[in-house]
Amino acid sequence: MRLFWKVFFTLMLTLLITVAVSSWLSQKWLMENSAVETRLANLSGLGEVAISLYQQEGKRKYQRWLKSAMKRQHFRGFLINAHGNNILNRRVPAELKRLAKQAKIQQKRMSAIHPPTLLVATPVLTEGGEYYWLAVARLASSQMQKGQQTLFFMRVFIMLFALTIISWWLTRMLTRPIRALQEQTEQLGLGKLSSRTDAKLTQRKDELGDLARSFNAMAEQLQALMQSHKQLLRDISHELRSPLARLQVALELARNASGGKAGFELDRIDKEASKLNELIGEVLTLARFEQGGIQKNISTLQLHELVSNVAADAVFEAESMGKKVLCSKLQKCSLTADKLWLTRAIDNVIRNAVRHSNKTVKLSLTCDQEQALITIIDDGEGVEALLLPDLFEPFFRVSHARERPSHSTSPGYGLGLAIAKRAIELHGGNIRACNHPSGGLEVRILLYLRSTKEAF
Repeated sequence: MRLFWKVFFTLMLTLLITVAVSSWLSQKWLMENSAVETRLANLSGLGEVAISLYQQEGKRKYQRWLKSAMKRQHFRGFLINAHGNNILNRRVPAELKRLAKQAKIQQKRMSAIHPPTLLVATPVLTEGGEYYWLAVARLASSQMQKGQQTLFFMRVFIMLFALTIISWWLTRMLTRPIRALQEQTEQLGLGKLSSRTDAKLTQRKDELGDLARSFNAMAEQLQALMQSHKQLLRDISHELRSPLARLQVALELARNASGGKAGFELDRIDKEASKLNELIGEVLTLARFEQGGIQKNISTLQLHELVSNVAADAVFEAESMGKKVLCSKLQKCSLTADKLWLTRAIDNVIRNAVRHSNKTVKLSLTCDQEQALITIIDDGEGVEALLLPDLFEPFFRVSHARERPSHSTSPGYGLGLAIAKRAIELHGGNIRACNHPSGGLEVRILLYLRSTKEAF
C-alpha cells in the first residue's frame, strides 16, 4: 500500500473514532438537557395547583400544601400577585423577583439555570386576577458536576487519543524507516560498504520500501566497484612485478655489456625502476590492509624505545637534507602490538614530516595508564583546513606549495600516510592531523595501552 493510502486511512479512522465519541457525548448532553427541561416543566406546572388551592380552599390550605410539596419535591415556591407581593408575606429572593419582572413583561414562562440551581417564573391569569408562580430548585450537584466533568475529560481524551494515534502511526510508518536509512547511510559514508537496510524495510510496498531497495542496490554497486578497484590494483601490482624483475636483470646485463659507456643513463633507469618497485610494494601493502590479509605478530614492546629507534633512522636521513629531527620528550611506556607495522606507521609519518619541513621536525611521546600520544610537528607550510581529512586517503597529494623536491628524496606517492593510518587502526588507535598554531603540520597518533590486546 502506498504512503498516500496509509495516511488517508489513518486519518479516516481517527476521524471516525472522533465522530463516534463526539456523538456519544452529544447524546449524553441532550439527555442532561432533557432532564433539566423536565424539571423546569414540573416546577412550572405546580403553579396551576397553587393558584387553584389558594382561590378555592383559601390561604391556609395553600400554605399547608406548599409546605408539604416543598418537602417532598425539594424546591421553594412563591405565589405573588400583580404588584409583586408574596401571598404568604415572605421575602422573595432578588433573583426570582428579576425573573418575575421578565415574565410579566413578556407574559410567558421564564427560566434561568445556574448549575446546579434552577429558577422559573410563570404568569398565571385567572378570573380572580393576575398571579405569578415562582420556584427555585436544585438538581443533584453530583449529577450535574459529573456531566460537566465527563464532557470535559472526554473532549480532552478525544483530542489526546487522536493525536496519539496519528503520531504513533506516522512515527512507525515514516520516522523509524527514515532513521534506519539514515543510520545505514552514515555507515556507508564511514566506509562500511557491507551496510544494508533491514529486510523488513525492503519488503515494504510503499515509497520507503522503494527507497530502501534503491539504497541496497546502490550499496551493492559501490561495494562491487570498490572491490573491483582494489582487485585491479592488486592484480596490476602483481603483474608488474614480473616485467620489473626482468627489467632489472636486463639492466645489469646492459651495464656489463656497455663497459661503463652508458653509466649515467643506466643509473637513471635503475633509479626509476627502484621507485617503481617501491610504489608497487606500497600498493600491495595497502591492498593487503584493505583485504584484511595482514598477518600480525604480537609481542610486548617498549614504545619509547621503538619511537627512539625510528627517530634515530630519521635523523640520519634528515641530516643528509640539511634538516633536524628533535625528540623533546619520550616518556616510558609499554604495550602489546605488532612491532613491524607499528614501526612502519611511525616511520611513514616522520618521513613525511621530514620531507615537507623547512628545517626542523619535533617528536614527543607522552603517556598515562590508559593511552599513549605520539606527536610529530614539522615547520613546513601546513595544509589547507579543507584538505586535512583527506591526508590519510590513498594517492592523495597536497598542493605544490607544500611539496619540496629534493635530490635526496622523492616527493612520495600519497600512500605512506594511508598505510600509517591503517596500521594504527589495526592496533585500535587513531591518527589525526591539524595545522600547528605556530605553523607547519601536527600529526597525533593515539594508542590505547589497555585495549591493544582486544584490538587484535
